[in-house]
Amino acid sequence: MKSKKTILSVIIIIAIAAMVIVRLASNKRGFEEQLKLISEFNTTVPVITDTVKYKQSETEFSVNGTFNPLQDVTIVSEAQGKIVSIVAEAGDNVKTGQIIASIESTLYKSQFYLAKSNLEKAEKDKQRFEELSKADAVTMQQYESAKLAYENALSAYVSAKMQYDNTFIKAPFDGIINKKYIEKGTYLLSGTPVFDIVGIKKVKFIAKLTGNEVEDVYNGQTVKITVDNYSGLYYDGIVTAIVVKSDLSKRYDVEVEINNNSGKLIKPGMFGTATFGKNGEESSLIIPRIALVGSIKEPEVYKVQGDSVISQRIDAVTLNNKEISVTKGLEAGDVIVVSGQINLANGSKIKLNK
Repeated sequence: MKSKKTILSVIIIIAIAAMVIVRLASNKRGFEEQLKLISEFNTTVPVITDTVKYKQSETEFSVNGTFNPLQDVTIVSEAQGKIVSIVAEAGDNVKTGQIIASIESTLYKSQFYLAKSNLEKAEKDKQRFEELSKADAVTMQQYESAKLAYENALSAYVSAKMQYDNTFIKAPFDGIINKKYIEKGTYLLSGTPVFDIVGIKKVKFIAKLTGNEVEDVYNGQTVKITVDNYSGLYYDGIVTAIVVKSDLSKRYDVEVEINNNSGKLIKPGMFGTATFGKNGEESSLIIPRIALVGSIKEPEVYKVQGDSVISQRIDAVTLNNKEISVTKGLEAGDVIVVSGQINLANGSKIKLNK
């Protein structure tokens, strides 16, 4: 009886295994048929294309940028000692040469006056020995010694005067105190930061231009500037510097200097727009930016050849948010894909999406 039950269990297990195998084989055939249908249906990828062509460039172009101070320095102490007075605070306007803080100067002042007295004595001795030498009343060696003493005294005087003058911290140019690092009683070492001062009588506008744009810009060129904060106001700027090396986005920094003397003061950090004029009209190969596969750093497009596409590497520079100028890799009349690239690979079959 027990043997019959064992045989029955084995038969049942074999039957179940056979059913599973048949089911898996059926599923595999169904999956393969579905893949075949999908493959046949997707032999071509629907895309939208555009023809590469030359377009006339505008005679003017505008570029956004930021304003920076023309002068922005950190004043450091050139003398060692304790701060005894501060006559300027953050936000104050200061003039060139104005004393804005003082260091304890008693020792430096004493050394300066002693050096001054020694110089005056050495100068008199030199003049006296010079007169005596003309009458052969002193030897040439005595005269040369007097001259050397005078030169040493002069050197000591210059050094002492500089050290004494350095106890008075002065504004190096007209500007505004942007930050104060010290308080009365602070002990300074030589080289310690004291104030940040910003000069804003003139400001510079930093514009980032493409390779095509920078070719039409030159030093001394007049530029129209607007400031985002001051609607309706225009400022005249002069191009003062053009960098020769682009940044990672293939743009070139151009500095435009502006006299900041209107009723509305331009403050560093504000945003604005510079309008540059071109030297005549020109045309270039223009394609939509959406045609790019990847970034502008390593641009590629899909170029149509018959009923398929190939991946084409190009050199290009950005014109604006919608267009780029192609300098290498394409010619006028080439057809490129501008929509549907996500489904493409090199050699993919395509059909035009009407």
